[in-house]
Amino acid sequence: MQRATRSFALALYAAMAAMAFGSGGASTSAQAAGTEKPFKWPASFVVLGNGYPHPGDVCRRLGESAATANYLDHMAMLVGCPGPRDSAAVRAIVEHQRRARVVGEADGVTLISISTEGAQTSSQNGHPPVKESPLSASGTLPCERGNGQIRTMCKFGVVHHSDRSTTVVVYWPDGTTRAIFFAVNGRVMGTAASANDQPTPGDTLTSKHAGINLISVGNERYEIEDTILSGG
Repeated sequence: MQRATRSFALALYAAMAAMAFGSGGASTSAQAAGTEKPFKWPASFVVLGNGYPHPGDVCRRLGESAATANYLDHMAMLVGCPGPRDSAAVRAIVEHQRRARVVGEADGVTLISISTEGAQTSSQNGHPPVKESPLSASGTLPCERGNGQIRTMCKFGVVHHSDRSTTVVVYWPDGTTRAIFFAVNGRVMGTAASANDQPTPGDTLTSKHAGINLISVGNERYEIEDTILSGG
């Protein structure tokens, strides 16, 4: 009787140990999955915004650089998604946007060209969708916040419109944007939070020195060279 009891106790202990080991293994796997590092964009790309098509998404709009020069089109915008062309992020864009197509891969990023032609056709609910204008140039420019408290270089994108006016979209490191609208003569018509908003004069002050437009919007400061507006 004692031998049977001892055998049962040993079997029960072994079963409990196996369950504990299995639980520990699952916990380790979950922790490993949770510590996956976010994708670090290579320096070969000019990354714009904080996610495409929605803020926080892994894909990004891309500006002009050595890695994208062969894929830029003035009638399309270029989007990059980390990973191969069959990744979930790429499929989500290509399968849901009929004007999107994969055009190449570079440095671990799949490149997607999205045509902007016909983007103002009416939607099913009767409201025309916002047209996404293609960027004709990109780079960095001096920007400042808080009366000199934060001075850095911000990425920007330029849109040249058919009426010869120009919109410069500045991308702050925290993901917010500032759109500055210029008339044909280079005068600032107004600013907005994004290029799709209507420009308003607001508390905007402008001056020019040695071919550089010095623009103040509240506590924000921007230095935009004339060559950016002319495309030179």
